[in-house]
Amino acid sequence: MPKRLSFKMGLRGQLVLLFLLVSLIPLLIVAFLAREFGVRALEKTIGENLERLAQEKLDNADNNISTPLNALREEINGVRDTVVAASIRPNDTASQRRLTNILKRLENLAGPRSEIIITNSQGQVIQASNSRIHRRKIDAVWWDRAYNEGIGHEYVDDIQYDDDMKIHVLPVTFPIFTAAGTKVVGIMRAIITLPNLSDAVRATQGQEGMGQGLEAVLMTAHGRVITSSAKNKYAFEEHIEMTDAAMEAINSAKTDDQSAAFSGYERESGIEIQVDKRVYGWARTQQWRGEPWKANQNFTDWTVLVSQPESVAFSEINLLTEKILTFTLISCVIVIPIAWLVSRRIVKPIMHIARASRAIGQGDFNHEVPVTSNNEVGVLAQEFNSMRDDLKDAIELITKEEKKMTAIVNSLAEGLVLVDGNYRVLHINPAAEHLLNVGADQVGEELTLIVQDITLARALKESEGQISLNETVNLEVTLDQRGETSTLRIVASPFLDEAGAVLGTVYVFDDITREKEIDQMKSDFVSLVSHELRTPMTSIIGFVSLILDGKTGPINDKQRRSLVRVQHQAERLAALINDLLDISRIEAGRIQMKQEEISVSEIAEQRIEEISPQADAKSIELRLFASESLPHTIGDQERIGQVFTNLIGNAIKFTPESGKIAVRISANGTLSGKSDKALHIEVIDTGEGIPIEERERVFNRFHQLGNINTRQEGGSGLGLSIVKSIVESHGGRVWVDDGYEGRGSNFQFTLPIELKKDVGA
Repeated sequence: MPKRLSFKMGLRGQLVLLFLLVSLIPLLIVAFLAREFGVRALEKTIGENLERLAQEKLDNADNNISTPLNALREEINGVRDTVVAASIRPNDTASQRRLTNILKRLENLAGPRSEIIITNSQGQVIQASNSRIHRRKIDAVWWDRAYNEGIGHEYVDDIQYDDDMKIHVLPVTFPIFTAAGTKVVGIMRAIITLPNLSDAVRATQGQEGMGQGLEAVLMTAHGRVITSSAKNKYAFEEHIEMTDAAMEAINSAKTDDQSAAFSGYERESGIEIQVDKRVYGWARTQQWRGEPWKANQNFTDWTVLVSQPESVAFSEINLLTEKILTFTLISCVIVIPIAWLVSRRIVKPIMHIARASRAIGQGDFNHEVPVTSNNEVGVLAQEFNSMRDDLKDAIELITKEEKKMTAIVNSLAEGLVLVDGNYRVLHINPAAEHLLNVGADQVGEELTLIVQDITLARALKESEGQISLNETVNLEVTLDQRGETSTLRIVASPFLDEAGAVLGTVYVFDDITREKEIDQMKSDFVSLVSHELRTPMTSIIGFVSLILDGKTGPINDKQRRSLVRVQHQAERLAALINDLLDISRIEAGRIQMKQEEISVSEIAEQRIEEISPQADAKSIELRLFASESLPHTIGDQERIGQVFTNLIGNAIKFTPESGKIAVRISANGTLSGKSDKALHIEVIDTGEGIPIEERERVFNRFHQLGNINTRQEGGSGLGLSIVKSIVESHGGRVWVDDGYEGRGSNFQFTLPIELKKDVGA
């Protein structure tokens, strides 16, 4: 990827630039406003002058056509008698002489190199500029139209351009009537030359005090060029380049209102052969009244388009702008050294502060900034020196506290490892180095990579997911190091920033190998004692039952009451022994949980039916609420039933009379740290409830609540521990919350919805 270009400017450069901007921007704004207002003021005047010039050129072009046309038309009456005489006596010398004189006069009126043809009423040429057609009969459209079967019709062609003579020509045809004007006695054909037509347009260069660069185009109502200035180089009847000004001029020529001349002006980009913007002015001819024979020709509705470059039209404004810009450049030359000196005076103390800051960043707090002024920069230097002293004291205090904290952490008996958000080691104390068999030189590496034991590394890796969710993780891992087996308890707690994001994790490693051995010894002792006590306790209960049944002889009421107490306490002791045997077997892994398809709702219904007499004895409402079509799961039916019995039995035991107990089963639960669906079971009562601080410990062995009511109810303190062991053996979890409306308890546990492929095989 290409390196991104960047431009860095120091404070001194920024100040110089600021001085330049402050001093130059007003001048630039003045230059801009002077040009804009000047252009607007001159635009109308220049446009109106161009419009007037276009009107003058249009009038000249109009006169170039109308003058010879009107002159020839006036000569027709003078030709009549001579044409009649020449038609009657073709060979009459006097008539021919008069026709020759008339022909010369007509040629003078029609222009240099013009052509004149005069015929009689039969179409025979009686006089012509071209002697080769003398006495010939004319067979042409123009003669037929002008004769018009004796009625007569003045006929004018479109203006044409003669490439040989390099001049515009206008063919016209006039009928010659009798004195009474009722009969056509002859036809006069004239090819009028218009040399001044092009000159009128080409002569605009530099005239009328309009300056240089003027261009003009004479065109028809359809945008076809009649003639133009030399620079435009348009050919005759070539379409003009359709600029906005040309389109405006053409559209004004096509308006239905023929009563007046139309004119206007506009500024826009030049035509294709020009690169400068130009100012345009145009004028359009009005209809020639009283001369219908001139209608609908290419010289009616003419438009003259005159333009001048903006650079010429607004040269004075441009000159003023250039002078202002020149003054601006001179100002730059003056302002830059002044700005440089002023900025140097401002920046110098700031550079002292920057060097002092750099020294502080490198740990040197002895660099003092000199105070050279009493202005804001001097105040800044004083405050910086004060801040340096405070920071020096704070750093010394933090260093002392850091050393103290490091000493405390390093003296901990438990191993402690601090990692960052990428699980790279930030600190490791000696106890952790010993437990994990790693060195202090491995700080900065990823924790799971430096741990040598594969089991421990895998456990740490699996815990990262829960830590990223801001959860505390508790693990127990068995290690095989140095040929010895040891057990580590690991507590991983994330530490967060103010926004709640995980910055890193604190791992605490505790060697609980000795505790595990002691627990194992306790479990073995409990199991041994329980087995040894179970047989005599069974005998005691049996013999007491025989005595109570009277099989050993009659007993009095006082003896019966005493024996009933003995039997009750013996049964409690037998239940305690059974619980001890169960918990020791479960923890030792000697009880294998069955893997069979079970219906949790059916198990709950069965256990509720068995235990309902106890609820009825206390008038407790015991109900089951199970969702329809609950999925089956895999587990041990007897052990899951034992969970229901223990939880419901505890609820009955600690719920006062006329209370309520509800068992709810649904399929909307989740497993801890997973998104897998699970069965969610709740046992809710209206009893005394469990304080929040006791809820984590109620599942410990032999733990009982300290209030009087729970002590009176008795119990071994192993029921909930057995529940927790069975649920966790099935892959679920168990916890307790508040019951109905904040009263009572709500024991909840989840079981995974998971069916093996070989179920039912």
